[in-house]
Amino acid sequence: MIKMAAVVVLGVLFLTNGFGGFAAPTVWADSGQVSVILNGKLLETDPHSAYNKGSTVMIPLREASNALKYTTTYQKSPETITLTRINEIIKWKLNEHLVSINNAQELVFKDDFEFRQDHIYVPISFFKTIGLVTSYDGESNQVEVYTPEVTASVIAGLLVGGKYNELSERYHYDVVVNKPSSNGVLEDWKQITVKAGNYHGIKSTKSSYNEDQFSIRCVLDFAETEIPLEIILNTSGKIIELREML
Repeated sequence: MIKMAAVVVLGVLFLTNGFGGFAAPTVWADSGQVSVILNGKLLETDPHSAYNKGSTVMIPLREASNALKYTTTYQKSPETITLTRINEIIKWKLNEHLVSINNAQELVFKDDFEFRQDHIYVPISFFKTIGLVTSYDGESNQVEVYTPEVTASVIAGLLVGGKYNELSERYHYDVVVNKPSSNGVLEDWKQITVKAGNYHGIKSTKSSYNEDQFSIRCVLDFAETEIPLEIILNTSGKIIELREML
């Protein structure tokens, strides 16, 4: 079941920080210390640091949300947390275990949260529920969370720039160059970009998430045309498929 849909309109070329070819820092944490990377930047949370709880990681909601450019407000009665960003309004009704997206889609979120020193901590699953690309590496004890537009912008930048090795290293996805496209899968970006002209950036993104994968549908803006692209990732943030939407 699709859990989230959010539309964000942007005009970007390439990002100097973020997911993909602009490699996010890998922080080898001390035992018990968790590092949190948000859109390619290390979250500085002292004294409200993330911590392990069982098989998940608890993250300070306000600090993480602010780093992702959400404005966070808390309403005591009824107990509701609201996150707003660009065209997104996310309301989390704590007592009812419900998350609403843009006052339209309502989702059940029953995973536990915790209060510590007047701060709310949420598990990684909360960010997945609201449609963010999220992964956790237990070996390095590192969480990574990315907004869909950052993910789409960097993947598109690597494709258009012909940086296939970086795409493969970061996302475990190999683009076969100089081979005709088949079944809607984009394989020959050299031919596509020659015909399309100069790349102007991502025009729009729309994301969804279910238990197995993320889907980011975006529109790439070129001088001569627009190319709609679907990026499908697994729950570890690795590319499963790239598909041109006809």
